[in-house]
Amino acid sequence: MNVKTRFAVISSILIVAVMIGVAIGISTQDGQALAQKNSNQYHGHESIFSNDIFGTTNRDKILICVDNLSSDKSNDISNEKLVKKIGQQLEMIGKKDKRWKEVGYHDVQVEVKAGCSFTPYLLEDNITHPIYGKGDYVPRRVKIPSAEQLGIFVVDQETIDKNFLGHYSRWSPEESVCEGHECNEVTKGIYFSPDEVKDFIKGISRDPMLYKELLHGLSLESVMPPVDEEQQKKDREEKEKWLKNHKANN
Repeated sequence: MNVKTRFAVISSILIVAVMIGVAIGISTQDGQALAQKNSNQYHGHESIFSNDIFGTTNRDKILICVDNLSSDKSNDISNEKLVKKIGQQLEMIGKKDKRWKEVGYHDVQVEVKAGCSFTPYLLEDNITHPIYGKGDYVPRRVKIPSAEQLGIFVVDQETIDKNFLGHYSRWSPEESVCEGHECNEVTKGIYFSPDEVKDFIKGISRDPMLYKELLHGLSLESVMPPVDEEQQKKDREEKEKWLKNHKANN
């Protein structure tokens, strides 16, 4: 085989290889797209739920809104000042908490804005907190979730006392979406009093309470109190002791 013939054969092989590679690439992309599409399907129709950090298919960024709905309208707790403070705390979380990157917040746009498109659920009449409140909890069900994933609300102290006094977190579910028997919380709310917000805004360094509640709001940390391992150990020992005495007496 002369040089010219050998070159022609090699060229043909390379062209075929490239074509196969392109075909595989297209097939893989099509397969990934189909898998993503199927993951967003619900009994034959497009699902509002998504398997990414946004939670729903109508969101393409993490949007956090702040709203002062308390009777205190002083400039000390303006929405603009709170927006700036929240932004500073988020920047600090991004730098100091490895979970920020692990979850994927570093890869998406995170924005804080003044004013929310939805009202705080706990300010509605005859509404009770799903965990802390007394009475039956009726979730706010929506067909289309708001663009905001988290609302930071400033409310009067009486609202804080009514719903959160003595409890671990200031979290409350704001919006839920249901498809068939599956219902998911798609929007959270975090509630603060005017005095707390004034303290946040005055502070220069990380504020422990605001920082912690933002971790709850971003689902980086559980809204339930941490497990008391010492108490769990005591409970296990008490249970084992009771079982031992029960067996001895029977």
